[in-house]
Amino acid sequence: MTTRPAWYHTAFPRPSWQWLVALGWLVLIVSFLLISTISMISVMAPPSGNNLDKLLHLGAYGVLTFGMVFALPKRSLAVIFAVTFVYGVIIELMQGAFGEGRTASAADALANGLGALIIILFWIWLSPRLKHILA
Repeated sequence: MTTRPAWYHTAFPRPSWQWLVALGWLVLIVSFLLISTISMISVMAPPSGNNLDKLLHLGAYGVLTFGMVFALPKRSLAVIFAVTFVYGVIIELMQGAFGEGRTASAADALANGLGALIIILFWIWLSPRLKHILA
């Protein structure tokens, strides 16, 4: 077995995955701020009936959940889903109460939850495949 020089461990440290946690926090904070801000902006005309807004809800809450999964790696996925879902419901209720030209929508709240659920299920499928890389 080859012995390594004394400087080896400091010059070439084992890859740190802390950057994933930092990236998770960045995604979480930015998506939280964007969702909170955009959700309360007044709109002149309601969205058309093509359900594009449901895909936007699904994507936005998927990104938010992705950020939470990486920012809070020790948290239960059920807790992350619950927090994201409740946040989506609160935003919908706030739109109905305070959003000028906006209404609360159960379909939007379900799309928010579905976006979170898709990411949670994807993570459940992906994480065992990453264990040997992230270990």
